[in-house]
Amino acid sequence: MNASTSQGSPESWQPYSWSMRIVKLGLFLVFAIFLLNIGMLVLLSLGSGWSYPRFVPNRVDGAPWMNLFQSRSGILRSSLVSLGISSVVASISTILGLWTGVGLRRARSKVWLYIAYLPFVLSPVTVGLCLLDMSIRLGLASTYSGVIWAQSIFAYGFVTIFFCETWDVQIDKRVHLVRGLGGNSIDVWRHAILPRAWPLIVVAWTQAALFSWLDYGLVSVIGGGVIPSLTLSMFAYLREASVNQAAQSAMILFLPSLISFVIASFLLRSKWGKEV
Repeated sequence: MNASTSQGSPESWQPYSWSMRIVKLGLFLVFAIFLLNIGMLVLLSLGSGWSYPRFVPNRVDGAPWMNLFQSRSGILRSSLVSLGISSVVASISTILGLWTGVGLRRARSKVWLYIAYLPFVLSPVTVGLCLLDMSIRLGLASTYSGVIWAQSIFAYGFVTIFFCETWDVQIDKRVHLVRGLGGNSIDVWRHAILPRAWPLIVVAWTQAALFSWLDYGLVSVIGGGVIPSLTLSMFAYLREASVNQAAQSAMILFLPSLISFVIASFLLRSKWGKEV
């Protein structure tokens, strides 16, 4: 009786409550620093000029954003190029990854699943050199097709692993039910796969597009500095000490990341919440 009373006493929960307070304080500080950095990026992207050691631009006139749609080159062109490449990479990776991931889930051997992990396990330098040599031999170096090909290898592996690990067994049961009732392939996708798997497809597509959108290494190595992606433009502005344009590029890179995170969180939470 005394032992149970002592375990449930408020004094026994004091270390736990203090540890939770420390964790909450740490999370609050991290979130505050994150918001401070975003605020600095917004302020720098709205200004013109900057001189060390000031934290704010010389003038806050919104000139970088006003000139964004007036110039046909620069950040707007880089954004459109990155948007086009990421959309193509995400579409190819999602279509192939969905088919491969479902097939690997049904397979008895896990060897092919382990092979899908290879691009992420091997050294990035080794993979980059191998892809560069292959792109030169195939005539894909410094081309849009070469960048899409290289990025699709990594995005395809990610989407394959994603569908293999998150596929719902209920979808397979619906597929067997539709086929048992005489449905064709279109009926299987319309009545069995898409109604249950569309949140996973949207999440996989956005994550693959986000990988291509934020990529710097592959587009710089395979593209040879010729493909004007947004990440290359941002680092070019940093090297030229164009802080306002670099902050503007960073904001354009950050916004799709935030939107995709919100979409993925909402879809996965709604899907798993219904299953629970």
